[in-house]
Amino acid sequence: MKLLILSQYYPPEHGAPQNRLHDLAVRLNRLGVEITVLTAMPNYPLGAVFPAYRGKLLCEENIDGVRVVRSWIFPAKTKRSIPQLLSYFSFVFSSIPAAFLRIGKTDYLLCESPPIFLGFSAVIISFMKRAKLIMNISDLWPESALQLGLIKRGLIFDILESFELFLYRRSTLVSCQTEGIADSIAKRAKSAKTLFFPNGVDLDLFKTQKKSAEFRKKHGIPQNSILVGYAGNHGRSQALSQIIDAARLLDPLKFHFAFFGDGAEKNDLRSMAENFGMSNILFLDSFPRNDMPFLLSQFDLAVVPLKNIPLFDGARPSKMFELMACGVPFVFCGRGEGANIAEKSGALVSAPENPAELAKSITAITSRSEAEKNDCALKARRFVEDFFDRQKIAEKFFSELNSTKSKQ
Repeated sequence: MKLLILSQYYPPEHGAPQNRLHDLAVRLNRLGVEITVLTAMPNYPLGAVFPAYRGKLLCEENIDGVRVVRSWIFPAKTKRSIPQLLSYFSFVFSSIPAAFLRIGKTDYLLCESPPIFLGFSAVIISFMKRAKLIMNISDLWPESALQLGLIKRGLIFDILESFELFLYRRSTLVSCQTEGIADSIAKRAKSAKTLFFPNGVDLDLFKTQKKSAEFRKKHGIPQNSILVGYAGNHGRSQALSQIIDAARLLDPLKFHFAFFGDGAEKNDLRSMAENFGMSNILFLDSFPRNDMPFLLSQFDLAVVPLKNIPLFDGARPSKMFELMACGVPFVFCGRGEGANIAEKSGALVSAPENPAELAKSITAITSRSEAEKNDCALKARRFVEDFFDRQKIAEKFFSELNSTKSKQ
């Protein structure tokens, strides 16, 4: 069986879709599927092509046993709409000749969305290679763009929504990251075959590690303070300003906050903290994927925030599964599916973009006894072992591919 994965995002970039797709590719490869990934030159989230890939229109490499073909992209260094659209469409158009030149016949083409525009390439390439199309939907577009304020309801929205539904109906399978996404697609595109394909965690990689005094010394974090951490994208969806507002309500001598990662909102957030004169807030670089368990284990507690919009009632941020696997207590700022999962794992839930409630939840976690903390850590680890093990999820997807292929 041959599978082509088409995605604008892939390692060595850091991020949820990059990690999820790479993990799936490696696991399916081990199960005997011949995997090829067609992706862009790495540039996310800084909007600049990584040094080793600059000046290249097309290249090929092997990452952990998986063949990866890359084509040119115009990186967007700003969060403004036009540069972002130019970036999306540059890869849409470069990926088609790249597939013609470097990709052979394949049984399936799995296209990651968003960005939904990549569906143009997916339809053309799947026809060209006589491949069955699988749309993997991690976020509903254009609805998410509408609720985030990136576009307005009107002709453009209607065109994008019509294209979205066309992709679902055109697909052999639509794999959905959340139950809310699956339900929405089933209602709006009744002929589409959907598969609930949740995110999960690599349980071999994400395990609790010892806290390091050297780590705190290196990053200027007081040894006796309570470290509240966030590690991930600094974008609109996370509404990270709610953490800064919550920090203003807490004792700056007792609590220290550290944001690890990059994204379009990082400079604004740094300016916000500086304007408030908050010396107990740090903004630091991303950590390599394999070092993330160590980083998360340094947090006394973490925050998994979401913007307060109805769309995110169905969100399941991948970072909360990693925290569970490492036994790190956290506050989930959101509602719906993510909140239900967080509560079942033993985490606390706060209303999104409610700094006062978030501050109370942070205080509540720090008041737990050591025995309570240990019990919560064990409960969270067992929870992801039972329900969100990526090996089990990959095996389920492999079984679905085999079932679909046998019916052809």
